[in-house]
Amino acid sequence: MPQLNPTALAITAGFALVAFLPLAWPRLGRAWVYVCLVAGALVSPVAREGVQLAWEALARYPEATRSPAGGVGYLLLVAFAGELVKIVAPVGAVSFRAGTDEVTATAYGAAAGAGFGFASTQSVLTMALGLVGSPFITPLSSTLAIVGWFFPVLAHVATTALVTRAAVRGGFGVMFFGMWLVQFVLGLAQRLPIINGVSTGLAVTVVVSAGLLWILLRAQPRSAATSPAEA
Repeated sequence: MPQLNPTALAITAGFALVAFLPLAWPRLGRAWVYVCLVAGALVSPVAREGVQLAWEALARYPEATRSPAGGVGYLLLVAFAGELVKIVAPVGAVSFRAGTDEVTATAYGAAAGAGFGFASTQSVLTMALGLVGSPFITPLSSTLAIVGWFFPVLAHVATTALVTRAAVRGGFGVMFFGMWLVQFVLGLAQRLPIINGVSTGLAVTVVVSAGLLWILLRAQPRSAATSPAEA
């Protein structure tokens, strides 16, 4: 894994902040928002290492890991593990605090997703920064390779917020399954071809993550979106 650098840390921190603030702003005064933010960052390597261990255990069956179906299975496993560990802290928070409202649940989920997205994007953004200035990389593709990683972070924020909101609103199982599939689709999108230096997978990620954010913002009660609420 490439060594992380301060520039990558600063950029991904900015991505996470911009992605989760619109959803967490009404509840920034609650300590659980920051607990979920830190927890999301801490569980990212847990998910990554867990998937790696599971895949290494399956390596004794080459037909399961090296076939096209194996590649699909790997992406399904990555998406499932990521969604599962992301929701532990925010769903635990709303479960322990009876009467938690949808706005608060959304803020907790958005914070956990932001922390997870911050941690999981570090290595790929570091690699993207390392390619800046290479003779075979254009300024446009360099910019897109860096800025484009905001949208996977936003997707983590949105999917976790929707699942945590469903833990209060109802339909938790269906929503978890749906967001698992969304992350799976986004994983597949990363394998789409690059045309004229532009990733077609990035276009898919932009549309999906922006659409999920729009759904969440539309669902926010107007009265709750004015100022942070204290704990």
